[in-house]
Amino acid sequence: MKILFYNIAYATGLNGSWRQYVNKMWRLVTTSPTAFKRISQTIKQAGADVVCLAEMDNGSFRNRFQCQTKALADHLQAVFFATESKYEPWSIWRFMTLIRKQHDAVISHRNGEFKAHYLKTGLQRLVSEFVVDGISIFLVHLAVLRRKVRARQLRELAEIVNRCDRPYLICGDFNLHDGLDELDEFKSLTKTQLVETPMTFPSFKPNRTIDLFLVSPELEVAEAGVMEVHDSDHLPVWVKLKGAA
Repeated sequence: MKILFYNIAYATGLNGSWRQYVNKMWRLVTTSPTAFKRISQTIKQAGADVVCLAEMDNGSFRNRFQCQTKALADHLQAVFFATESKYEPWSIWRFMTLIRKQHDAVISHRNGEFKAHYLKTGLQRLVSEFVVDGISIFLVHLAVLRRKVRARQLRELAEIVNRCDRPYLICGDFNLHDGLDELDEFKSLTKTQLVETPMTFPSFKPNRTIDLFLVSPELEVAEAGVMEVHDSDHLPVWVKLKGAA
């Protein structure tokens, strides 16, 4: 089974350079149809069985009220997709224009079951779980600014995955801007193994490893890598599991 994770940055088409942020600042409030088309092609070319996505716009004015997840699922001819707001159901952010349409998503060529969990800490608290072929795939997007907040989120995430009664994989944008040692406590609590992949951020000149996969002891990784594309400020990262056809 091949699994791809990609933070598409709402298809704004910015590659993470300050020059682009300054010269194309308007892209922060409007998507780029050209970038989204290229992102869709990249994901299709990856040939992943399951695609996990962060920073999807699911119908705000920024994306001309169109759902990026459905459009991408249609393009991939996927048999399953699920999308959920980053913010818990009772959050004030669910009622705010633009922000309420900021989602994470799972698109799959295999049928499965989607579950939503929520952390207690941070602004964006969603932990998506997709159960497929006897494996749970967890998708996260942790806090960007403060290491202490990420540490609390990781402890809460450990509680969620430790309740899982099947082999599991965790992927997402962990925002570990202070280094991979931020994961030490989490790996100890969960006995998970970090999958070694190249740096992913910013995509135009990667110098940080923040888009990650971790696997439970029952799973083995056959291959892993990133795709060298620059339609988001993150590079897409993928793994192929051993013994999972």
